[in-house]
Amino acid sequence: MAAEKDRIPDEMTIHEASAFWDEHSVADYASHVVEFDYAPDDRITVVAIAADLAEAVKKRAQDSGVSVETLINLWVQEKLNSPQTVS
Repeated sequence: MAAEKDRIPDEMTIHEASAFWDEHSVADYASHVVEFDYAPDDRITVVAIAADLAEAVKKRAQDSGVSVETLINLWVQEKLNSPQTVS
């Protein structure tokens, strides 16, 4: 376990946070622990897509300056708001 000498980064992606906490113990950061209740307002659904599509979406999201989740939600909303066609 790491001593409290390692500073907790101010901003981390979920992957960076996962890696950080894999290497550190919350017990070493007792003064930083905050209790809170979490009740998500929205349900989320995980949908599997082909790996090549996921990479293309990731690139497009990066180019657009938004998260993958935001881009996909925008695209789905646009599709749902358009006339019903399968294309």
